[in-house]
Amino acid sequence: MKWRDDETAVIAVTPVAEGLVRPLIALVLVVAAIVEGASRVHFVHDHASWFALVLGGPILVVLLTRTWRWRSHKVHVSTQRVILEGGVLRHWRTSIELRDVLATRVDQGISERLTRRGVVVLETGLGPIITRRVRHPEALCRFIDAERNHVEPAVPYDTVFGFDGSRDQWIPPRSRLSRPTGND
Repeated sequence: MKWRDDETAVIAVTPVAEGLVRPLIALVLVVAAIVEGASRVHFVHDHASWFALVLGGPILVVLLTRTWRWRSHKVHVSTQRVILEGGVLRHWRTSIELRDVLATRVDQGISERLTRRGVVVLETGLGPIITRRVRHPEALCRFIDAERNHVEPAVPYDTVFGFDGSRDQWIPPRSRLSRPTGND
């Protein structure tokens, strides 16, 4: 990740793992079936490694590719932008400047509210940008909003201003008692 000179990383979030539970359960069931079959059937006992390779191998490949795909997605929040990145073979990266984000919101269903997961939507002038499902989306929105609302003062507070002009450029202020006329 290349950061700009005056930019610092605030937080990086990996989205929620999707599609890993079923292959993991299937792999555990296949291994359990092979172990049980090996204790009851002599043929399975003699060729247990081949059964594991033939029955568990494809499930293990699916599990590993889904894990790799899941770990390849990230949401980075920095002091100047939100960066969404992902992809295994074709890596992609989307960068949204914080000044372009008009609002943030969380989309959640009932089950997602119970598990504290949801999708963060960044409202921009060109339309909404949706992240992948993350844990604690309200916290991510608070981070983004805090960085978005954090405004550095253009002039430091301890700056002393002086008058550099000559007396000819000085215009005296109007007195409070004089009323403006329609010709002013």
